[in-house]
Amino acid sequence: MAYAVSEDDLPVRYKPKTREWGIDYLGGPSYYLLEYCPWCGKKLPSDLTEEWYRRVEQLGHEDPWLVEDEDLPEALRSDRWWKEAGL
Repeated sequence: MAYAVSEDDLPVRYKPKTREWGIDYLGGPSYYLLEYCPWCGKKLPSDLTEEWYRRVEQLGHEDPWLVEDEDLPEALRSDRWWKEAGL
């Protein structure tokens, strides 16, 4: 999977901040969320999108979709928050 994400000619993406794996959809910003590796069939770790939004809301932001990275603690801008939490 790491290889697939690093190659520009493959439509696989990884979002470290929320631990999401996906396959690009029609070349736009949308993608299909992957639950299993398309090559070996192994179950991927669950994504942490809902947990990330919950933590952003706890900081007092009403709509996490509209929060800019610079308005967040440094840990929530990357995968550091979930790694430090042992998720």
